[in-house]
Amino acid sequence: MCDTALARAEVLASVLYSDHDHDHDESVRLARTLEREHGEDPWSHYVLGMALGVRYVAEGDRADLDGGLEHLREAIRLGGTEDPDAGTFRQQLAGALGVRWSRALMEDPNTDPAGLAEALEVAREGLEMTDTHSPHLPDRLTQVAELLAQGAAGPEGLTEAVELIEYALEEAHPDDPRLSRFQHSHARILSLAAARPGADPALAESAETSALRAGHLAPAYDPAQAGIAATIRSARMFRIRSAG
Repeated sequence: MCDTALARAEVLASVLYSDHDHDHDESVRLARTLEREHGEDPWSHYVLGMALGVRYVAEGDRADLDGGLEHLREAIRLGGTEDPDAGTFRQQLAGALGVRWSRALMEDPNTDPAGLAEALEVAREGLEMTDTHSPHLPDRLTQVAELLAQGAAGPEGLTEAVELIEYALEEAHPDDPRLSRFQHSHARILSLAAARPGADPALAESAETSALRAGHLAPAYDPAQAGIAATIRSARMFRIRSAG
């Protein structure tokens, strides 16, 4: 790890992952102090954006989400395209925008997927900045695929989503601890494709097989197993319906 990467990792750890890792207010306080002292450093805005985002997930205060988005955007502005973490800044902003849209969807099932357009744009930028041998590649491919599957580019984006998530699985290391998540995303995206009128019946079978594989890869008591089981059931329903 280069000196810059190590220094940045240590700063992030000291703010988010030290002895106060469950004290979200303290993490935000430390991150704000860092930002005040190093306001022209994109990393200080990234760390504050992350701290606010973590507190939002834990406590649900919309002001934290809005503040987190503001600082992630500022990290991107200050870092430009040459910062060594430019792709990471964009990946995290896309993720935060996706969280904002998902929360809106929970409140209103008719929320327009076009609201994911900015998330898709910055996720694509992050992916374009990612080297083909980077360990970040499968994760960023998956992020773009999931946004497309949610309708960020309209119904026609689902075909590209399938291609990208399959590329992510090809590139993921067999020992990658995220492999079950990538596999489950693959299963869910195939299930969406199988649900389309006139879809190839083989898609539903492939979705079920992929979901079963995801369940096998995940630890037995992983909370993700509940979502995987739901995907298995829906894929099986599509398979049975296609067969009938």
